[in-house]
Amino acid sequence: MGLLALVSVSGAFGFTFVLNKNTGLPIKWPEGTIRIKILLGDTKTLSDGTNYNTSARAAAQTWNAIIGSAQFQTDLVTGPAGTAGDNNEVNELAFADKVYGKDFDANTLAVTTGYSTGNERVEADIIFNTSYTWDSYRGNIRSGSYDLQRVALHELGHVLGMDHPDDATPKQTVSAIMNSHIGNLDTLTTDDTNGVQSLYGPASVPPNDAFANATLITLTGGNTTSVKGYNTKATRETGEPRNVDNPGAHSVWWRWTAPSSGSVTLDTGKVDATTKKIDLTKGESSYFDTTLGVYTGTGVSSLTKIADNDDIESGVVQASTVTFNVVSGTTYRFSVDGWDGDSGGITLNLNFNSVGGTLPSITTQPANATVNSGSSVSFSVAATGTEPLSYQWQLGGVAISAATSATYNIASVSTSQAGTYTVVVSNAAGSVTSNSATLTVNTPAPPPPPPSSGGGGGGGAPSVWFVAALAILGLARHRRFS
Repeated sequence: MGLLALVSVSGAFGFTFVLNKNTGLPIKWPEGTIRIKILLGDTKTLSDGTNYNTSARAAAQTWNAIIGSAQFQTDLVTGPAGTAGDNNEVNELAFADKVYGKDFDANTLAVTTGYSTGNERVEADIIFNTSYTWDSYRGNIRSGSYDLQRVALHELGHVLGMDHPDDATPKQTVSAIMNSHIGNLDTLTTDDTNGVQSLYGPASVPPNDAFANATLITLTGGNTTSVKGYNTKATRETGEPRNVDNPGAHSVWWRWTAPSSGSVTLDTGKVDATTKKIDLTKGESSYFDTTLGVYTGTGVSSLTKIADNDDIESGVVQASTVTFNVVSGTTYRFSVDGWDGDSGGITLNLNFNSVGGTLPSITTQPANATVNSGSSVSFSVAATGTEPLSYQWQLGGVAISAATSATYNIASVSTSQAGTYTVVVSNAAGSVTSNSATLTVNTPAPPPPPPSSGGGGGGGAPSVWFVAALAILGLARHRRFS
């Protein structure tokens, strides 16, 4: 067990983490309860009606509301403020004038300390600096006192494994409670939420938990794609295979049909060429120790294993990768689980190498159109890929006879031709389908009849034509904390 390494990395959304220097993965708590003792005291009533203990508990509950695999359990110690102990296997929040004998850095409101083993955090304490006056309130920072709840919110983010996004290299600007300086922000932002859910997942069960609900993967931009998800709160089904024969606990599923024969490389993370560790900076890697399996078959208890993997480099690069051959038209099922029940945010990268070359990639999608009946209209698409490319336009998913060029023209539109148009672009490597384009066909109102040629004379009721014409006209209207 060692002190937490002071290494952090920026995520795809700006958020950063404290990392295990040996694996490159974030240091976080295992699934379950994070029990934390709050020793701040309950003898003083603060501006918002809380006391120091209950103000800090409210910050913990704010994090609990958005994360899935771990939850703070707060134990409040009654009476005056107590003292925390270092490396005593208890997570504690306390006031002090030093951090276990060491002076606070200048202008530092609070410090989070911690211990870890491997990728797992095992102890953390938060020490609030008694050199400052503490209160609890919402809104703008007030002169002469600091809001304990927003500082606790920040420091508990450190306990969970988050770091300062504004201290990342290169420098970045992001709105986050986890920024290194206190300000008027007193709530979690999207960046904070995305970051912590990358570690612990959201509070909901993932939609692709069950094999039958596997998420469809499609290739719409060439031979490579990435999909994202979570396996937090996922379960295992009766008869479900185990990737690399590891017990796992939280499998989720994707499915993909090979557009032609060839080979596929599938992985749950990329390796940094310099550090030889997992690269979390580009949003191409999962945030935990994954296992990966590839199967064929239609029933979860009767699948055929094609390939599986635990680590790219055993115990060091804890993302998973497999390479396997595929047959045109065959559907492959991909299972991602966590080693010994680990869980978090998943990125699954698929690279397809077709025997027929490069799949088409649509670079310009067809656009919606609105025209009057009898007018002309055209839909166009632009695509790249191994030549020759072929095209088949569809209306409502049904192929249109002789509509086999990159542009589809209709010389005189009728109302029966209104609907949703797509085009399938194909070559020897396979096919892709464009986005939908909607054709709306309007029918112009008929012109009004000519006026009656009856005799003159003033007064009387207006003619039917005049009433109709009127109707037509009527319609035309800062301090820093760690």
